[in-house]
Amino acid sequence: MTHILAADIGGTNSRFGHFEVMSGQEPRLLESFSVPTASVQSFAHALERLRESGFGLDPKDAERIVLAVAGAVQDGVRCRLTNASWNIDLADPDVVLPLDRTVLINDFVAQALGCQTRYAAQSAMTIQEGVARFGVVAAVGAGTGLGLCALAPLPGGDFLPLPSEGGHAPLAFVSRPEFEFQEFLQARTGHSHGFGDIMVSGPGLSFLHEFLTGSRLDPQEVAREIGPDSETTRWFARFYGRACRAYVLYVLAWGGVNLCGGLAAKNPFLVSSEEFLREFRDCPAYGSLLEHVPIRLITTLDTGLHGAARHGQMLLKKRGE
Repeated sequence: MTHILAADIGGTNSRFGHFEVMSGQEPRLLESFSVPTASVQSFAHALERLRESGFGLDPKDAERIVLAVAGAVQDGVRCRLTNASWNIDLADPDVVLPLDRTVLINDFVAQALGCQTRYAAQSAMTIQEGVARFGVVAAVGAGTGLGLCALAPLPGGDFLPLPSEGGHAPLAFVSRPEFEFQEFLQARTGHSHGFGDIMVSGPGLSFLHEFLTGSRLDPQEVAREIGPDSETTRWFARFYGRACRAYVLYVLAWGGVNLCGGLAAKNPFLVSSEEFLREFRDCPAYGSLLEHVPIRLITTLDTGLHGAARHGQMLLKKRGE
């Protein structure tokens, strides 16, 4: 039996999990700890909070430590978090971790891997039945920002993750009302264009609702106020479907799409809306193929934690440990 310390460091929460790995089985979560990311001043501070919580696994006793971080990983050891005020650098002397057993991965690599586990499958909600094919599988998730990752299948059942920062790529506006929303976003954010992180995300939901209703609310308040028939829901579902369609076409994800991230997991009506699938399928050349791409919503909120552990298991397997 081996032990993995997994972490999912996001803009809203930083989650830690102690997993045990037995041959031929998925990593099993033994205990977890979560802290609001904004409540700590550094990664070293987060580790201090972990120790103070009475967490049972000492990092030095873990065979692998996998840190899934919300941002682009640089040189395998550092990351500038995109939606938090602090960064991670494994070379920081205040971060006392065994470097030979610690890896940084993008948080959506962990999300994508987590979506492939039996643990996540138990919570899956079908959005489009589709036809399962062997091929690239995409993970797309709206939360604090918009995350994307593709998994290319490998022999033996493993995957090659293809990280992405596509949530920062421009997202198209296609009608006069949408052009007016673009002008609203430019005025409210100071950005020259709209992109996934400020449109298909919690902040995006707030901006959109304010544009449509004049009411400025945080994402949780908007979600409580709207429902399946809300104009805000129809617009947001359209943007979400557009983002998914674009990514599927970019990476040819005919193997399926896993929707993850807290926004839709807590509010499934945002993607079960007819507007989502209508927009997802709207492609002159490949609409008939898009109609047959399986789409499911993963409703568990700790999928990334399980995915980080799965990555650690893949590393142990690769090295014969």
